[in-house]
Amino acid sequence: MFSFLLCALAPPAWAERPPEVGVVVTPLVAVDLATESTTEDTIESWTWIQAKVRKPGATGWFLGVDAEHHVRHGEDLEATWEVRAGESGWSGPVGPVHLRVGHLIERWGKLDLLPIADVLNPADLRAGPLATVEATRIPNPMARLQLGSGRVRTELVLLPFSGADRVEMMGGDWSVIRPGMLKRFVDGAAGWEGGAGVVLGDAVQALAEGLDEMSPSTLRGLSSGLGETGRPEATLLTGEAAVRLELEGQGIDGALMGGALRSRTPATAMAPEIRAILQDGQWPALDQLDPLTTAMAEPLSARWPRTWFAGAEVSTTAGPVGLRAEGGWWSDAVVQTPWLGSAVSPKVSGGLGLDWMHGSSLLLSAEGRYTRYTDAPDLLVLMRESQVDIGGLARVSALSDRLILLAAGMFVPAHGEFLARPEVRYRSTDQLEIGLGAVVIGGPDAPPTTLREAMGYDGGPMSYFGENDCVFVQLQWIQ
Repeated sequence: MFSFLLCALAPPAWAERPPEVGVVVTPLVAVDLATESTTEDTIESWTWIQAKVRKPGATGWFLGVDAEHHVRHGEDLEATWEVRAGESGWSGPVGPVHLRVGHLIERWGKLDLLPIADVLNPADLRAGPLATVEATRIPNPMARLQLGSGRVRTELVLLPFSGADRVEMMGGDWSVIRPGMLKRFVDGAAGWEGGAGVVLGDAVQALAEGLDEMSPSTLRGLSSGLGETGRPEATLLTGEAAVRLELEGQGIDGALMGGALRSRTPATAMAPEIRAILQDGQWPALDQLDPLTTAMAEPLSARWPRTWFAGAEVSTTAGPVGLRAEGGWWSDAVVQTPWLGSAVSPKVSGGLGLDWMHGSSLLLSAEGRYTRYTDAPDLLVLMRESQVDIGGLARVSALSDRLILLAAGMFVPAHGEFLARPEVRYRSTDQLEIGLGAVVIGGPDAPPTTLREAMGYDGGPMSYFGENDCVFVQLQWIQ
């Protein structure tokens, strides 16, 4: 199929130089070795495919096709296939301006494990720490106009349509509502006390039976609908703009940036009448049915607030040591509160990265990030008003870079939790690489087991997915 697509995208045979074609196929299979719940996924596989074709040279067009196949096996066997446009567009000089326009990825910032200033493209978070770096970056329509060269450059980035992070709301091990939570909650709600239960009990019981019979594809559709709630229409009135000034000195690079952007995650609010019922686990009195009926017209509202952003980045080296730093300020950042609620608060964040290299065989990297929400409510979910994150990476290569040992990890002192991802890779040929690794998660807070626990979870994001420890095998084929 991809051979056909690439041939269709390529120019005719009479062109002076043939196009440059590349394909990367990355299948991964993860196995959960401990069964904490009968509804969790025990085996999960992702296959990411990136196909690219471009005109040779510094000026010209480039086209990409991205695809993924996802299978998970638990209480149900689910499999999805998705093909979408990859990074595509045109790049080259137009008078004194260098233009890059199309469906693009534009990365800002110097930090890799704990980015701060990488604000232009939304992220795909559905696979959690299993995803490759390339798979998490979502292209977005944009145009970048760059002026200047050498040591001083300025650029203007225009995004006509705002993007949104891809987060799975329910159904999978890395989703907000874990497998089985919704069904168990609805089953229990059918027997709640309260005067209105006489009227609503049968309807809730029918809903519970419907969830039993609901196909995985229908559940995925509901999950996607929740993630799209309140999204702005794709008109030019919803666009974004950002500017950047790059400075290049003797042994040091830096940049200042700013923009009028839109949040990549929604600010959601559950209707108070519905939230009170769900929290209390009790139906209202019969005379309160009218307000509840009104609230059911829009049980969950969402808005995608605009925010002003200002940031800076700098990097330098001293022999084998590299130093990287970046920071940012947001006027209106979204913070999560219990029961799918949220608030908007100014946010400041700063980070530092330190690298040490010994030839080409050893790399040690450490990053730290501090984040503070200056006007956040008292009750937050999966975050703190002030928080420090620490990340690290060790890479050792041998056998002429054919054997690579990797260890990456993160630690959040505020929650006392960590995530580690050790891996060993072997490149048998220039085109084929195989890897064996694991994801290990730990923390003092047990993962939520019920919907009520999940909606007011006091631990951090790693502890939330603490049942997802697994081992995985990954291949990568490059052509």
